[in-house]
Amino acid sequence: MADWVKQYQEFASQDWKPTSLSQSEESKFRSWIQGTKLFNSVKLDIAKENNLDPAKLDNNKVIDMISSQGDYDYRGAWKAGVKEVISKHDNRPHWPSSAGDKMLKSPKHETAWKEFFMRKYNKDPDDIGLSTLEQAKTWSEKQQNLNPRLKNRPLLNNMGTE
Repeated sequence: MADWVKQYQEFASQDWKPTSLSQSEESKFRSWIQGTKLFNSVKLDIAKENNLDPAKLDNNKVIDMISSQGDYDYRGAWKAGVKEVISKHDNRPHWPSSAGDKMLKSPKHETAWKEFFMRKYNKDPDDIGLSTLEQAKTWSEKQQNLNPRLKNRPLLNNMGTE
């Protein structure tokens, strides 16, 4: 088993809790999140799913809905000053899986494993067509099996590919 998979499994077995904020921090957080592309994207999705006018949705209720899912530490992301990016894969705003040593995605988040894969390979699994943990494990095993053969090739060793 690949070391990144073991690291992910260790993370998945730990207790994870999102960041708690003081009352004044919570107010600042709520103000900040409403200005993010992610918030507005989710708000539009909620309105569309419920056949509602987005302008009629209460922003605080939307924040509570997002936060209640419990699979991402939005408050921790705010405190860490994360920046959202628009994904080239789905053209939607996304936030990072971690900030420094702190995982922002909970172990139950369906894509938390991607952080550990990216730490190992410095590649976004989406960029190489890997959308599930099982696909990533298979890809990783193939890489491990390929690398020992490459190291035994003198021509490649002389090219600095080790």
